[in-house]
Amino acid sequence: MRFGAGLWCLQSTATAPRHPARAYDELLEDAVVMERLGFDALWLSQHHFFYDGYCPSTVTAAAGALAATERLTVATGMSLASMRDPQRLGEECAALDARSGGRFELGLGLGYRDVEFDGKGVPRKERVGRRKDAMRAVKAAAPDVPIWLGSALPEAVARAGAHGHGVLFSGANPLTLVRDLAAAHREGFEGSDRGGERPRVAALRNVWVTDDPAERRAVMDWFRASYVLYAGLGWSVPKRGETAAMDFTREVDKALEDAVSTAIVGSADEVTEGLQEVIDAGVDELVFRIVIEGAPQPAVHEVLHRLALEVMPQLREREGVAA
Repeated sequence: MRFGAGLWCLQSTATAPRHPARAYDELLEDAVVMERLGFDALWLSQHHFFYDGYCPSTVTAAAGALAATERLTVATGMSLASMRDPQRLGEECAALDARSGGRFELGLGLGYRDVEFDGKGVPRKERVGRRKDAMRAVKAAAPDVPIWLGSALPEAVARAGAHGHGVLFSGANPLTLVRDLAAAHREGFEGSDRGGERPRVAALRNVWVTDDPAERRAVMDWFRASYVLYAGLGWSVPKRGETAAMDFTREVDKALEDAVSTAIVGSADEVTEGLQEVIDAGVDELVFRIVIEGAPQPAVHEVLHRLALEVMPQLREREGVAA
């Protein structure tokens, strides 16, 4: 079991403004704190052409976080592969892999916002083929860099498993969907006859450790505010089995409440029990979604400490007993 945190998006929003340089300074400070506390991975995210300076280059940001640390893995969740030159991306990944001692992991996303494809001059219909080109280039230039994919569709997740790639699930996905997707990934891998170790299943989860009722209410507002941004990004999840649709373009209020309802907020014991349910759904790696709209850096550091000292040891002990 690995434990990470994210997603560092390096934004300066209308409700939580900061100097753009400060966002990158805090990334490096946070990476050092995470390494000292024993976290395994820090996760970054990427978008283009959003007003708040959303991180446009995860590889560049990853280089800074890797340079500031010695053991921490830095991963992208996700880099928009369909908008990058494949050869250049492969070369950058090879450089990060070599200079970090193998601590860089690459999540490759398709992208879904028309404004990004239009702004980059890339036809949206080419996104699948362009991601395949990027994957081939990365594997050729940096064969040891693990590749992660993301999707909320079982068939796409099964393909990732069949091709030996890990998957990262959104923090907004309800547990029913996480369970279905993890099963699809496992079945895809087992049906491929690839052999070797199964690629990992990682899940972002909205998490906060607190014993203070007032802080609980504030944290739920932070989670809600962080998902308001998705109304501008146009994100959605289709209905699938027991899982209701989550459409931030047409049913914003419902999508917000459904996304926020996934949050695991409470005492260390309550959070541990909630995360155990996620692990039992078939997840190998937890990524705590704590870098959220409105949460000041001291609060993020405090919850990192509590997760590292009060929650992660319990989960590791349970894993050892189960093994």
